[in-house]
Amino acid sequence: MITILINTDDVLAATISGRLTKDNIEQVMRQLDAAFERAEKVHIFAEVRDFEGMPLDAWLGDAWHGLHFLTRLRQFGRIAIVSDEGWIRAASRIESALLPFVRYEVYTLDQREHALAWVKGEVSEPRPEALRIVSTGDAGIFAFEVDGRITAESIAALRTHLLPLDESGASLKLLGRIRRYNGFDPAILVDPQYIELKLSLLRQVSRYAIVGGPDWVKRGVALLAPLLRMELRHFDEADEDAARAWLESTTGSK
Repeated sequence: MITILINTDDVLAATISGRLTKDNIEQVMRQLDAAFERAEKVHIFAEVRDFEGMPLDAWLGDAWHGLHFLTRLRQFGRIAIVSDEGWIRAASRIESALLPFVRYEVYTLDQREHALAWVKGEVSEPRPEALRIVSTGDAGIFAFEVDGRITAESIAALRTHLLPLDESGASLKLLGRIRRYNGFDPAILVDPQYIELKLSLLRQVSRYAIVGGPDWVKRGVALLAPLLRMELRHFDEADEDAARAWLESTTGSK
């Protein structure tokens, strides 16, 4: 089934679920053709939930329309594919790499609202900010949250907030909350701002609590903690209150 969410001059948004039929494919392709006639660029949002496949005639119809739209590649604008199905996201990335002039972004369902806002032109960045400052003064604690892929822009934003604290010479306590970690841009490793930030942390941080994240984060903290001057601990996602209590206490051990 295909449910049309938005069908304006230059935006076509739909939810795909269950088992598709040839008529479903024909319906959405007619609307896409009409959009191409109305606008120079057409922006597309496709949300896929509980997809159960489609019969052979629907697959053949979809393939024929795909060939037809090759002549309109330059008219495709922002395209967002949203799904919690790993194979759908992987197939979308492959298709994006194979098609010139077409800009795909692939999202999980929890990023749906940002994906739709990007397609509609309401936000300029295709990705929500992965590193967010939560607080900068509660009991001397600097708290931030990681949710996504760390970019050079993320590091620059964190550095902007931390460097004034470094210049003050005050002892710093960090709370890093990891919602979801999708890696980092390799260029960060040779970014002077990243190196400066790490040196600043080594100088000024007395305690650092990391909350949540993949299992390897917990293992990494256990390996690094004995080697660092600062006190470093990992807490499970449900134990953030315990992490704050540890940061706020005046005494503690590694």
